[in-house]
Amino acid sequence: MISNLEIKQFRGFEHIKFENLGRANLIMGGNNTGKTSILEAVALMHANSQELSTLPGIFRTLPAKKMSGDEFFWKYLVKGDNISDFLLSDGFHVFNGEVVKGITRLVKSDIEEQIPEVVVSLQPNGEVRINKSTHKSGLAILSTKQEDPTVVSELYSRIAPLNPANELRIEDLLRNSIEPRLRQLRYAPQEDSKTHLVHVGLGEGKMLPFTQMGQAFARTLQVYCEIFAQRPKILLIDEIENGLYYEGMEDYWKGLMAVLEDQDVQLFATTHSRECMEAAYRAAKDMPSDPLRFLRLDRRIDDPAKIVATTFGKEEMATAIEFNREMR
Repeated sequence: MISNLEIKQFRGFEHIKFENLGRANLIMGGNNTGKTSILEAVALMHANSQELSTLPGIFRTLPAKKMSGDEFFWKYLVKGDNISDFLLSDGFHVFNGEVVKGITRLVKSDIEEQIPEVVVSLQPNGEVRINKSTHKSGLAILSTKQEDPTVVSELYSRIAPLNPANELRIEDLLRNSIEPRLRQLRYAPQEDSKTHLVHVGLGEGKMLPFTQMGQAFARTLQVYCEIFAQRPKILLIDEIENGLYYEGMEDYWKGLMAVLEDQDVQLFATTHSRECMEAAYRAAKDMPSDPLRFLRLDRRIDDPAKIVATTFGKEEMATAIEFNREMR
């Protein structure tokens, strides 16, 4: 599990460091302070080549085809012109930059083995080349965009062969935090179609495709399908509060943090919602494992071009809530 994260000359960051990270790490800050950039930094260090190739469009909207989306994304990862100052480090991997014969290269090294590997190369003509790798990254990513329902359903279909009890657990998690009427989930074909979707039984009438249950239900189902089917080591979620009604957030967080703990998954998630932060705090404050950390990004008052990072836990959050301090 990642305990520290250091970032230099990346996106809008000159130099920030988060220490004493937890099982669940909730990233917060004002507009344009780099919350999503933290997710991208973690993804860069842990993604395989297939995931790296899709990274440009996961969290950001790419420009029109007049300019290569890949070039547009990779070109602006490094802050400033001095690529030698670029650094991403999480205690396990180090990501550096270099220029060799006019080619900008992003190089990853394992801290223990110190074996460098060129991961991404930006050619002078704008072409982006990503080294092929077949290793399982242990990474799962949820952006703010709704996933294809068939993809979520296929993930669900893989859960029972791995552990049938987890299907029942997903039902309990959704029932307790999103939909109290839920009786059953079933992977089944659509009427008059070969397409299979997860269907939802509510105790009366015919079962409904989960797409008819609303954004909170679909989003929560996807989160647990990713965890139980993909079995990642790291889960990245952008705007985790999307679709969730504030009254159900505490139950949502209780269920999620319990699953993260017993499935050995580390979460990094962004939020804009004070209600989400407070619900996470209430859900975690009495857990003996102390799983939750808040990662705060702020622009310096004396120099707004610079961003500072702070890690704090339940004691600091309790004080912020008590005195109604601004947390976003």
